[in-house]
Amino acid sequence: MKRIILLFVLIVSTVFGEVKTHLGSMKLIKDESGSIQKVPAENASPGDILEYTFSIDNQEEEIIKNLSPTIPVPTGTSLVPETATPDNYLVSINGRDYYPYPIKVDGEPVELSSYLGVGWNIDELKPGEKLELQMQVKLNGGE
Repeated sequence: MKRIILLFVLIVSTVFGEVKTHLGSMKLIKDESGSIQKVPAENASPGDILEYTFSIDNQEEEIIKNLSPTIPVPTGTSLVPETATPDNYLVSINGRDYYPYPIKVDGEPVELSSYLGVGWNIDELKPGEKLELQMQVKLNGGE
């Protein structure tokens, strides 16, 4: 039985060892001089801006192709679209289908609070290459 468990652990490590990912968040605040500072997003209030950074690190010796990473837009927030980077991002209003920003319904752009995710199509990530994807959201209810 121990050999089977050890084999399973080795297989899982191999399968999931190709790409290291991390999703972090920071709160953006203006200091007294008007400069934007990033602080840990330990708490937030309506109107605050949060920045999410999704890091993808290829630690394998082979190119990884056709990645489609996404960052969900949390409930109770609105996307700040001009902040998504790289700028070839896609957006979703159903969490499944992604299209270039803005999505229009009956010829009108949907509300920023209707977006459920931001995604990218990454053709390849070379060995040792690290990619950072970012987006910002505003907590609903504030100025």
